[in-house]
Amino acid sequence: MITEYTLRALPKVELHRHLDGSVRLATMLDIARRHGLDLGSRSPAGLAELATITSPLDDLAAVLGRFSLLQKTLCSFEAISRVAFENVEDAWRDGVVAVELRFAPAFIAAGKSLTCDEIVEAVVDGARRGAERFPVEVALIGILPRSHPLEDNQRATRALLHYRASGRAGADLIRGFDLADQEDAYDPLPLAPLVEAAREAGLGITIHSGENTGPEYVRRTLEIFRPQRIGHGIRSWGDPELVALLCERDVLLEVCPTSNWLTRSVPSLEEHPLPFLFRAGVAVSLNSDDPHLMAIDLVHEYELCARLYGFGLEEFATMNRAALAHSFLDGDAKLRAGARLGG
Repeated sequence: MITEYTLRALPKVELHRHLDGSVRLATMLDIARRHGLDLGSRSPAGLAELATITSPLDDLAAVLGRFSLLQKTLCSFEAISRVAFENVEDAWRDGVVAVELRFAPAFIAAGKSLTCDEIVEAVVDGARRGAERFPVEVALIGILPRSHPLEDNQRATRALLHYRASGRAGADLIRGFDLADQEDAYDPLPLAPLVEAAREAGLGITIHSGENTGPEYVRRTLEIFRPQRIGHGIRSWGDPELVALLCERDVLLEVCPTSNWLTRSVPSLEEHPLPFLFRAGVAVSLNSDDPHLMAIDLVHEYELCARLYGFGLEEFATMNRAALAHSFLDGDAKLRAGARLGG
């Protein structure tokens, strides 16, 4: 039996963690006090009832709705920078040697006077400070929420690419581009030019797909966006031709078991397709998604996989090597993280 101590000490690579979906409760309360925000409770226990999810909600849309309190606390440059820094620290405490943090400027900006440019700068500031403080290689992934107006996503894309090309401190941390939100409710084609602009700017492409939607959506994602990775992608299982295609194209699935259970994307954790995808040869990585929102950490996901799926240190090492190989880090950062992984 693998102990928690062993799993916490295990060097890991995490590719799918939303910094704007993972804010410490204590940080939320402190930001609310500093800025006079009403979060519905002033106590940790009371806020936990409002701002965390510990059992499945009705569906993915219901889970996405719980992000409102977290979004409210991301209300200033200092608050956003702090949350980005703390995400790096939390990853380090989980034994992570390389982490890719994703955030959605348009989501954070909604209802505020903050601009997308200010938000990108704040995230970079916090992530850069975290990377300087902790022995973790850090990359940032900008997200476009499918549910937001196209004009908002265009502004967010311009802000991300402008900072990436600016040569300013931390500009090289912006490494990837993503689409998220309810895949089955929006036409993907209007966002295709934005994804292509990001690709042409040198960003890696990962797309949320096949989380609560069928294999046909993953096929559409592969055809339209040609991503190197797919966020979740668990509904690919059950379509042997699609599984073979993922293997052939070496597209990695960023899997988040507890998140998939809480969104009812899987009927139970015991029935999660992760072990079948892994044993079929699909490249997969293990991730926490929104750990503070879901009251977990990455070590929890490793414990779960060891207990329910029989994964051992060899399987985890294989996943982490695949995660590093498919990461959007630059070559030097990959070499440093690889040395910490032991391979």
